[in-house]
Amino acid sequence: MDLCERFAADSQKTLYVTGVTASHSDNDISDVFGANGKISKIVRVPNEPHQPEGRTLIMYESEQAILKIDPSTLGEIVLTVDPPIKWYSKTIRDITQEEIGKEMARRYLRELEFMGDSGKAGFFSFLQSELHASLTPQTEIHPPTNQTVNTTTDDVQNTKSTEAVEPTSVFSPHSDTSVGSVHVDENLYNPPHIQKVVVEHIIRNEPTHAPLAHAKIRTFSGRLPRPNGEVDYETWRTQVDLLLSDSSLTDSLKVRKILESLLSPASEVVKSLGVTASPSALVTQLDSAFGVVEDGEELFTTFLGSNQNSGEKPSAFLNRLHSLLTKVISRVGASAVNFNELLLKQFIRGCWDQSLIISLQLEARKDLPPPFPELLLQLRTEEDRRSAKLDRMKKHLGATKAAAHAHSVLSMPSFDQTPLATPIPTDSETVKLEQKVTELTKQVERLTQRALPQTLNPN
Repeated sequence: MDLCERFAADSQKTLYVTGVTASHSDNDISDVFGANGKISKIVRVPNEPHQPEGRTLIMYESEQAILKIDPSTLGEIVLTVDPPIKWYSKTIRDITQEEIGKEMARRYLRELEFMGDSGKAGFFSFLQSELHASLTPQTEIHPPTNQTVNTTTDDVQNTKSTEAVEPTSVFSPHSDTSVGSVHVDENLYNPPHIQKVVVEHIIRNEPTHAPLAHAKIRTFSGRLPRPNGEVDYETWRTQVDLLLSDSSLTDSLKVRKILESLLSPASEVVKSLGVTASPSALVTQLDSAFGVVEDGEELFTTFLGSNQNSGEKPSAFLNRLHSLLTKVISRVGASAVNFNELLLKQFIRGCWDQSLIISLQLEARKDLPPPFPELLLQLRTEEDRRSAKLDRMKKHLGATKAAAHAHSVLSMPSFDQTPLATPIPTDSETVKLEQKVTELTKQVERLTQRALPQTLNPN
């Protein structure tokens, strides 16, 4: 629409109104159309010949204002004043569609005029070629056998007369039924720019929580030992916290997801509350049955008494401390502000690998402790470096000597799960065993010699 270009108006946010007189102020216009949304600008178009009077462009700040307008409310608007005044409103989209339709109609009329000037034979040939081009591959056109188109010279000359020619068309009610169905271009009744507007409207108004609505929470039953495919309560509680923090989901959908993830006996705990209970009430009931009940101070005492177990890697020990300290803070046994400091101090106290603590200079970092992810990455990197070095030592020195060298010289503990090979006896032990075997052999020979004379002389 040229008015949008002249006044720099966005066609997707603009409403076109006619019949507005100079006696009506901008406030009067805002009172009528402000219910749709916030108006950013009102432009009064000067009157022009062959154009309706009182043209006004109402520009909204958001496209949602135009989308919220009920199409049934557009058109004639009667103001309750004395005497009554009528305004006419349309969206720029509707006007654009009307202009496109008028332009298409004018184009078809021009083509029909051209075909009419070409005579009866030209019209029929053009119509038949168009039908052949527009038919689908499954349909064929079969002209009637009892009707022929006479294209002789006499017929061509007769077209110059002023007599009106009324050709038979496939669109005529008297047309022969042997003609196949005609394919109509979809762009005529469903233009691409209209398709684009509809798709944008659907995408813009599609709920953002559609993927979350179909997300499934892992199953939890509360049985011990925990069955395969189920998670513990802490893991299940983390998923539910994410569900509860989503404000786009309704309470009924949250309750449904929670109940679908529970199995007996956990489902029996909340069964008495019913499906009408709030999500927070269900979670509170489950916390009282399966949540952590230990006191924060007791958990903190357990945390301070934690040490590295035999065969446990330093990184695994740090993970165990992190989980325990998280429970301590959740039960208000310690302050979350000192989380990194408490974690590092207890790791230094409970880790037996002093060479690892010295190589990473953890003692010097107590005042400015690193965060948990950074410390864990450093430990795993150092463990990988030592493991690779120990593998090279085993290939070069052998498994037994490599392990002994790692313990005595490098103070490098071995975290291999497989036991080491049985030590080979030394030379001194071999000599002792040979001496014992020799003595036993001599004793057997003596006993054999004593028993032989008795066998030969039984009397």
